[in-house]
Amino acid sequence: MEDKRGPAVQKRSATNTCDRSSPRKKKKRAKNPLLSCDRRTLDEMQWYDLHEGILERVLARIPTSSFFQFRSVCKGWNSLINSPSFMKACSEVPSRRPWFYMVDSKNDESVVYDTEINKWHHIKCPCDPSENVKSKPVASAGGLLCFRSPLGYFNVCNPLTACCRKLPNIETTQPIHAIAMVSYLNSYKVIVIYGETPVFVIKVYDSSKECWSEPSINWNMEELRTGNSSSKQEIANDDETVYFLNKGGNVVARDMRRNPSKEFSSILTSTQHGEEIIYFLNRGGKVVACNMQKGLWNEFPPLLPSTSEYSIDLVDCGGRMLVVILHELMESATIRIWELHDTKSEWVQVLALPPAMSHDYFGKKADINCVGYDNMVMICISSCRLHRVILCNIVNNSWLELPRCYVPGSRKVKKFASAFPFEPRLEASV
Repeated sequence: MEDKRGPAVQKRSATNTCDRSSPRKKKKRAKNPLLSCDRRTLDEMQWYDLHEGILERVLARIPTSSFFQFRSVCKGWNSLINSPSFMKACSEVPSRRPWFYMVDSKNDESVVYDTEINKWHHIKCPCDPSENVKSKPVASAGGLLCFRSPLGYFNVCNPLTACCRKLPNIETTQPIHAIAMVSYLNSYKVIVIYGETPVFVIKVYDSSKECWSEPSINWNMEELRTGNSSSKQEIANDDETVYFLNKGGNVVARDMRRNPSKEFSSILTSTQHGEEIIYFLNRGGKVVACNMQKGLWNEFPPLLPSTSEYSIDLVDCGGRMLVVILHELMESATIRIWELHDTKSEWVQVLALPPAMSHDYFGKKADINCVGYDNMVMICISSCRLHRVILCNIVNNSWLELPRCYVPGSRKVKKFASAFPFEPRLEASV
């Protein structure tokens, strides 16, 4: 009996041990999901209990490209775009790395280059829904872009929020020479220069007043001074087309009418005394400047002879007016950046593209369209045989050729002809 009971007890103890161990394992396996769920709930409650103002300030400082991602987290974060307190938190961010709104010949979709993460983004094309025509960008400032339709209407848009405002129409049949834009804390201005040489007309749209105005100062180009000459005839000739023979014996027209994507390109800077100066190129390739407060005109000396083949553009880098030139010289091409010396009134070279990068542009008859922002200069090089985009840092003297941008869903490469810089700000109001 004892022998039988012994083994029976051992069997029961072994069975009981297994029974005790397996439920514990089952409980542990069943408890793990609960534990993870509890942790997940704890994390959510930590975000939920976080003060709303602190959360908005945190989200306002994340990279702008992440905005479209965090909106999909929950309904609360998605509604932040309509929150006045969140917009205020965004406005308290002192500065953001710029984006460049790229323009190609077709203008069929909106592509931007993000300098913060060095990537291309495809965004919704800002347009006026009342017009069934494609508008092209003509100016930018702060977080806004200014578009002009083929019908002559101006639209100011925030490319991030796709909010647009259609400006009152300017009725004129005279040619437009320059369009510039400047932004302030809670407003912006669009400046248009048009007319026949030597008399120009300037119109200024002030968003705070919601109307166009014409400054009551003299805009007669006859008063312009260019060195020792001030005659009307010499000034008028500067805006005419020059014909000459190139090295190959072909007749070439020296006409500085711009690429359609930057036909009205100009830059606007401010002096130490708060005076705003607008710069643009005339058809002769000379830089023309106008002091908006005093109504004073100035025409700078040309960098190269009028009989030279070159492509030129103006950029604004931190308030400095710089000139970028693509020029073929000694069986090679070169891109150089120049600045006018204030006291000597002569051009001084600032930077030059390394020969190893510029040699490919020789013989391509390329055109350059450039824009500047802070210490960066973006150069779009385009021809029927070549399309490149280069980003230059004038402080570090660094030159970067940007990677190719492909059309979504295909292997077709986008061919950009120009760009417009803007600061990606959700709070920028039109």
